[in-house]
Amino acid sequence: GPLVAELQETLKKRLQVQELVVFANGHLGLDCAMKALNLHDGEAITTPFTYISTSQALRMNGLKPIFCDIKEDTGIIDEEKIEPLITEKTKVIVPVHVYGFPCNYQRIQQIADKYALKVVYDAAHTFGVTVDGKGIGTLGDASMFSFHATKVFHTVEGGAVAFRDPELKEKLISA
Repeated sequence: GPLVAELQETLKKRLQVQELVVFANGHLGLDCAMKALNLHDGEAITTPFTYISTSQALRMNGLKPIFCDIKEDTGIIDEEKIEPLITEKTKVIVPVHVYGFPCNYQRIQQIADKYALKVVYDAAHTFGVTVDGKGIGTLGDASMFSFHATKVFHTVEGGAVAFRDPELKEKLISA
């Protein structure tokens, strides 16, 4: 309804993203992002240093989580350990921004481009974070935010997926 539309527009401005769809929770948003991007039946490189929901959303779409080690000082995925994990089954890289620390998105995108992979960020912990003057939700093919009660911005429960491609909106809504 009109209140959801207002919330989405307000969040787009606050997060400095082009497109955004809200969901009942972040998990559902990540699940729908996988469906909307047609990511299924393969492998997804991600980190074990996240809430189980990240891996569960992948498994729900037939994607086997392939865990990449993290950097000890920040807890974020070690981008230099991603490439050796890529196989012919790899479909997507799902890095997790942790405690407000953004992943090395430039290097991750280089790797994704080299192997024609999608990048979907779990940005649950980075509401309002900017990198290089732009909202963190502008990175990759999509970014999922969580509005759970334990997050910086919360609606008790809830979430959103930010993305650039306007054609993805209808796919997300119908996923």
